[in-house]
Amino acid sequence: SSCQAIRSPVLASGTSTTCVQTRVRVRAQAGRVLPPAVVTSDVLDLGFGLPPAGPISGAQGDIEDIWKLHEEACSQDKDFYTDPATGYLVMTRISHDRRGKCCGSGCRHCPYSYTNVRSKTLADKIQQPAFLHVGAGDRKFEALAKQDVETKDAGVDAGVVVLFWSGGKDSFLTLRALTRLGHEVVLITTFDAATRVIANQEMHISLVERQARHLDVSLVGIPLHPGTEYVDRLKAGLEVVRGRPRRVVALAFGDLHLQHIRDWRLYPLWQRPYEELHEDLEASGVPCEVSALGARISPAGLLKVGAPFGRALAEEVSRAGMDAFGEKGEFHSLAKVWEVTRARALGLAEP
Repeated sequence: SSCQAIRSPVLASGTSTTCVQTRVRVRAQAGRVLPPAVVTSDVLDLGFGLPPAGPISGAQGDIEDIWKLHEEACSQDKDFYTDPATGYLVMTRISHDRRGKCCGSGCRHCPYSYTNVRSKTLADKIQQPAFLHVGAGDRKFEALAKQDVETKDAGVDAGVVVLFWSGGKDSFLTLRALTRLGHEVVLITTFDAATRVIANQEMHISLVERQARHLDVSLVGIPLHPGTEYVDRLKAGLEVVRGRPRRVVALAFGDLHLQHIRDWRLYPLWQRPYEELHEDLEASGVPCEVSALGARISPAGLLKVGAPFGRALAEEVSRAGMDAFGEKGEFHSLAKVWEVTRARALGLAEP
């Protein structure tokens, strides 16, 4: 399309913009008791307890002026601006608004959440936060909304818990815990815009998309560009969730017992005994494997990428003086949820 022809072929050097139509304050649902494992107050008053964070670094250099260039072009009602890194013309939000629909090319400033980008290429194309999969809960919610049916009367809660999802065993066990508590969950994952790889996990975003499709749980992908504020990208991702529209009543994370992080987050798996986590993982039937190694592996060769994670490996790691679940960054994992049925993975009754 014409949109594809004029945008930079290497969009990792450009910064995505946040195209938000509405900004409505969201508060926890009145009268609803959430477990102490999740944050419940004013999650989207856009601070949500995160510590200060600087711009995302990257080999492409300082491109912090991209946002300014785009906003200046929009304020002047211009259809394009020039990307300073490539010299290409980039369509502005104004230009996309005039078009009236998503062209399906994965444009940098698409205000339509990439609704017409083919699902098989969506994870490879998005340049700003967007749904990579719309799960069963969101599909039911949207169907009722189209029929003008009150979701409350239909037994569907508009409130969702957003789970920061890495694709590993801890995230997976957190999802199982939230499902047992009866929460509707939306997954949110950040990844490098250039490589499409999730930091630390060293896995392609397509693997997380595969997990979400198998589990049929909604997933929002957030590409991270050099020169952009990490917290700002998270805020933009949460706005995408709200745009369906759903009320974000809580944020959840899968960390287990790092006290310095506990000071600004709360977690469903907080200080759960490892024996309980092993039992829950075994009950799910989901095999997990090591996806990446940290810098704390000693002795060398103790762990290898692709090694199955289970009790035996955890005991070996513990004997070497490391955390059995890799909680201090010793290793990261991939939960291969597609190896079992959705119901068993989530701990639901088989249909």
